[in-house]
Amino acid sequence: MMVAGNRPAAQAGIGMIEVLVAMVIVAFAMLALIGAQASALRYQNSAHLRATASRFGEDLAERVRANLGGAHEGGYNLPQQAYPALDTLAPACFDPGHCTARELAAQDIHDWRSRLGRALTGGWGDISGSASRGFTVRVYFRDASVATGQFAETCLPSAADAASYKDVACFATAFLP
Repeated sequence: MMVAGNRPAAQAGIGMIEVLVAMVIVAFAMLALIGAQASALRYQNSAHLRATASRFGEDLAERVRANLGGAHEGGYNLPQQAYPALDTLAPACFDPGHCTARELAAQDIHDWRSRLGRALTGGWGDISGSASRGFTVRVYFRDASVATGQFAETCLPSAADAASYKDVACFATAFLP
């Protein structure tokens, strides 16, 4: 039997604990959303770089198809060069109407590499193959989201020192003229 005035003590502060737990749950959810947003931005940037590299591969393929004489003469089959070697001197051919097919091929590659270097950070490219077997265009660029060692797996391992260029990605395009 209870005596009047002797009530059991109510639990004080339980509402505050519930609010605190709810705030902790919301904070973790917000951190997860921020992480997802950061990942989405990183992947979006990587996708943009690869799309740009793809367009440059297509651009050089169209240049080769437009100059089949240069392709048959081997003008587009470059000797192996190391990343990030850039041609500093433009070929001597300035008027495409008065160039040989080989000179036009050299001009195409010089123009392509110059534009590639301006469009992509660390942008560089090479092409190898022949008109009869087909060509492979490789576009190299810096991508912070590249996993260590991916460079050696996706393109020519001898084109760059994988230890020095850990953030270099490569996009290869194969085509027949």
